[in-house]
Amino acid sequence: MQENTSHNRRLWERRSAAIPISLVLESDHFEADDSAITVDISLHGAKLRTKLLLVSGERVGVVLNEEFPNAIPALVAWVRTDESSHLTLAGLDFY
Repeated sequence: MQENTSHNRRLWERRSAAIPISLVLESDHFEADDSAITVDISLHGAKLRTKLLLVSGERVGVVLNEEFPNAIPALVAWVRTDESSHLTLAGLDFY
């Protein structure tokens, strides 16, 4: 039997990337944060920093820029407070 020595459970590699995005809350009458920024990103998810208060399980839309005006649907997987900036850090799963 082969032993799995990898401690990384991610299926897709994440890359560090500070990409400005607009984050749209569907549940709050489409409240948006145009100053949100990614910390890292993969094909199926992202970690980001935002001023919005997010909740695990919440549906959000991610808009990259004017070239891609359609929101990418995502689900908030986890939420924490960034102690240094007092902003919200969140993990998103794209679907």
